[in-house]
Amino acid sequence: MNRVFSVVRTDRRMQQRAVGALAAVVMLLGQGSTASAGDLKVTIAGVRSDAGTIMIGLYDTALGFDSAIKRSAEAGLLNDPGRLAGVAMRAAGCHSIVFPDLRPGRYAVIAFHDENDNGRLDENAWGVPTEGYGFSNDAHGFLAAPSFDAAAVTLGDETASEITVSLAYSKTALRTARPAIE
Repeated sequence: MNRVFSVVRTDRRMQQRAVGALAAVVMLLGQGSTASAGDLKVTIAGVRSDAGTIMIGLYDTALGFDSAIKRSAEAGLLNDPGRLAGVAMRAAGCHSIVFPDLRPGRYAVIAFHDENDNGRLDENAWGVPTEGYGFSNDAHGFLAAPSFDAAAVTLGDETASEITVSLAYSKTALRTARPAIE
């Protein structure tokens, strides 16, 4: 009888191991179907003063990106229905943010330095920004903002990415703010 009990016990252990291995495989396959591209760290460079706010918008479609550019001088980026995520941070101090757990795909960043804290990108009479602005890939347009395609960065499966957006300021804009403290 001891032999029968021992065979049954061995069979149960093998079944438990098989079920555990199958469960582990199912978990790994399940994680693959909900792929996460990881994190996107955005650093803003070239902030000329510690006055005001740095506004950052993250976009995953050309339509949302283009709409944000058109609305930036009116409504800014805070009330932007086309953005995937947005951040407003004090201009003084560190100028980095991490957007976590993004899915694989293409993303573009718009950033501007709202020095007077009015919530929008100020422009002169010709539509030229008088506050600092920038785009991912340090993309530039010709007499206009760049396209989503020019500014887009691609995130793949399970990767972390870091980008730097360099702010550009109009040479004719008056510098009324204090210099940045570094």
